Amino acid sequence: GTSWSTLSSGMNYWVYALAEYNGELIDGGWFTHAGGTPANRIARSGGTTWSPLGSGMNWRVRALTGYYNGDLIAGGSFTVAGETPANYIARWDGATWSPMGSGMGGGDYYTAVQTLTEYNGALIAGGSFTTAGGRPANLIARWDGANWSPLGNGITGWIHDCPPVVNAVTVYNGELIAGGEFTTAGGMPASSIARWDGTSWSPLGSGMSAPGDETVHSLTVYNGELIAGGYFTGAGGTEANYIARWDGATWSPLCIGMNWLVYALTVRNSELIAGGGFTTAGGTEASRIARWDGTNWSPLGRGMGGGQYPYVNAVTVYDGELIAGGWFTTADGQVSAYWARWGADVPLGDLDGDCTVGRTDLDILLDTWGPCADCKLPGDCPADLDGDCTVGVVDLLILLGNWG
Repeated sequence: GTSWSTLSSGMNYWVYALAEYNGELIDGGWFTHAGGTPANRIARSGGTTWSPLGSGMNWRVRALTGYYNGDLIAGGSFTVAGETPANYIARWDGATWSPMGSGMGGGDYYTAVQTLTEYNGALIAGGSFTTAGGRPANLIARWDGANWSPLGNGITGWIHDCPPVVNAVTVYNGELIAGGEFTTAGGMPASSIARWDGTSWSPLGSGMSAPGDETVHSLTVYNGELIAGGYFTGAGGTEANYIARWDGATWSPLCIGMNWLVYALTVRNSELIAGGGFTTAGGTEASRIARWDGTNWSPLGRGMGGGQYPYVNAVTVYDGELIAGGWFTTADGQVSAYWARWGADVPLGDLDGDCTVGRTDLDILLDTWGPCADCKLPGDCPADLDGDCTVGVVDLLILLGNWG
């Protein structure tokens, strides 16, 4: 709630997906080491060290979900899980990997499972495949515990030169929501987002729009509304820069949105968390991650950086902390390889980190009284509690108001 920190030495390459399973945090991605330990594309941590899940996968893990019939489910572009053939999806029972039927196949461009959720007691998988369990299933399918089956005619439709894909699925108002890059769902026009009521597909308004390839990358539910993030500048015919909300009838923006892609969404402590490749949120500097309190966007420290095009690709909450994974090598200016955590909340004004606002904190504030040198973002000067790049009377009053 105050600062970013790493866990061990992090990963040696991208993190795509995060989930909790049996009290442990699970990371999936393109890495081969976690905390210096060999871990092929998937690893687990109880909070201090990393360890592998069997021998892992032979290629990328892109999606994770825990506790479907007691198993951890992993999806991606792999064809082997553990030592067992498993086409793009597999389950972990706590000790071994096993396939789920014959898995997926037949993608137009490349085959992968990109997203997972549970709906009406079935596991839902979305991605870039055209068969599931050997049956036709366009980009989305359900697993009943024994067999794969399609959801109607599924999802289709190239956008410009890009093959269709389902990137995100969630449940909202009792319906399954699918977002991605496509033009039809169940044979009906649907611009990159659609809903399944258990029987048929229908669009959500006029969907998303953009000058190029309008794409939904992430979905979640916040304050009773469906939130969509991705690469689009319009939703339902209304300007909405890379993030929008659906109230069940219409689309609307969240302030002025971001200045670039939103890849990941979650909710923590009554705040919406968005991660991606953006550098501003609501017109405020926010490096690849930001929070929305229902009215305004604000940064989380100095966010993520490192490399030419850093981004946050996955966010979740584990043990009360916000966890972020992606393609970055720093968090809040500290070395943090592809993974970081945002700690538990501490009192505003606790400048020495002892979870108490007292005399030492007052001394720190008074010692830094005046303009903050080289201040660009909130957090650059810890005693600047109101974020105006100056330590002054307002900051003193905030500290005294949280005394104890």
